Amino acid sequence: MIRNKASLFFYAGLFLWLFPSPAFSKIGFCSDFTLVSKYIWRGFDTISDDRPAIQPSCTLNFGKSGFWLNLWSAIALTDTSFVEADVIVGYSQNLSDMLTLSAGGGYFTFPSLTGWPDRNSTTPEIYTGITACFVPFSPTLTVYYDFNLGDGIYSTFSLNRVFQVKSQTLCPSITVGYTNQYHKIGVERSWSDINFGLSSDFALKSITLSPSINYVIVPNHTINDENEFWVGLRLRWATRGTD
Repeated sequence: MIRNKASLFFYAGLFLWLFPSPAFSKIGFCSDFTLVSKYIWRGFDTISDDRPAIQPSCTLNFGKSGFWLNLWSAIALTDTSFVEADVIVGYSQNLSDMLTLSAGGGYFTFPSLTGWPDRNSTTPEIYTGITACFVPFSPTLTVYYDFNLGDGIYSTFSLNRVFQVKSQTLCPSITVGYTNQYHKIGVERSWSDINFGLSSDFALKSITLSPSINYVIVPNHTINDENEFWVGLRLRWATRGTD
């Protein structure tokens, strides 16, 4: 029964990914299909034995309102176990030419855990963030609060920049995280992860192909006892409605 529910979530998301309804013609729609060599999250290697994963995702953007709805999942490739299935609602709006505000919340579920979808395999989280658009590399501070499994705060400070090299776009980024989450399972309060990423976009008609390389330094060894390197390849398809 649990596996059936997980499958229902996946195929519903896949249906939206492949067949956006005409009823959503005034709503922007975006679908992603990402292949990663490892699923690294906040410094954690979330799938044991460094296994690769696929990460289907679809997002509805509700015009100029700034609201969006996302369905996201992760599936381990080696044994096709359903690792994660999430629903996230967010809001983003320019406060001025200088600042952008973001906020939202999500419900995160882990179907591969015993007892799913009980309290030990699901968790809600909210977040808020602010971006300084007028400063080089657009520094962003984001704070997350997990109400159940994490039971605490995770915050990040990130820098991002888009460079044009001849006809190609390069997007380097760095994100530093601090956590007091998951103390119930022995994670210590400290700087948790320092992430470096480099990606590029290749437009193929209505599809965008985005390869990336990533490296994370994990100073908190209660999260991960080694630093991680991984690569990703994202396939993105999007439509834009009119308001």
